[in-house]
Amino acid sequence: MPPTATYEDIKAYQDKIEKNIITPESLPPCPRCNLESIRFKIHAYRERRFLIIVEMIIRAVFCPLVRFKCPGCRKTITFYPDFATPHKHYTRQSVLGFAAAYLQSDTTYEQAVMVENSAPGYLNSDATLAASSIHRWISHLAHYTETPRTALKLLLQENPASHICRDLAQLNPSARKFRSERRKQQLISAQRLAMIEAFFQVTFKLSIFTKFARACAFT
Repeated sequence: MPPTATYEDIKAYQDKIEKNIITPESLPPCPRCNLESIRFKIHAYRERRFLIIVEMIIRAVFCPLVRFKCPGCRKTITFYPDFATPHKHYTRQSVLGFAAAYLQSDTTYEQAVMVENSAPGYLNSDATLAASSIHRWISHLAHYTETPRTALKLLLQENPASHICRDLAQLNPSARKFRSERRKQQLISAQRLAMIEAFFQVTFKLSIFTKFARACAFT
């Protein structure tokens, strides 16, 4: 099955919104004035379209995201659930899952979108998940810096003898996957995140995005 969030994941988050369970305490301090997040106030609810994959069909699901405002400097901050990443309609599971399939093997982008010899397709259309989406997702994942860094610290605290640092130091993408030094570094950064995610799930039985989802608003 293709990596994806589910209707149940999104419905569970909607239920939390309706019950006023979403609070700002787990967010980091304001990046502009450093005010503690406990002081943030609800500002608005912004509807967001998410794309999930159900039986190889790409379907749209709408869900509100909570936006808070810092009373110190008036900056607005979006609270991201663990299935969401900023500026992406596909869920975190799809973005990271398909990107990892490309990064951790010698496949092409075209091969990486395939699931059991076919690519997920859009409802009532001949269009399928585009190979170029994975290229963009890797660029997106490469921008995450604080989330994997914090997760790595926890992993090493849990197991100082872990070989993860040695594995990370050996990351070296195939020369066929990049044409510039900038793209090479993006591939390494995205693969670093994917590797830390895999170790984190084995060690703590949850995703780094679940553990640090609220910090993703600022990464």
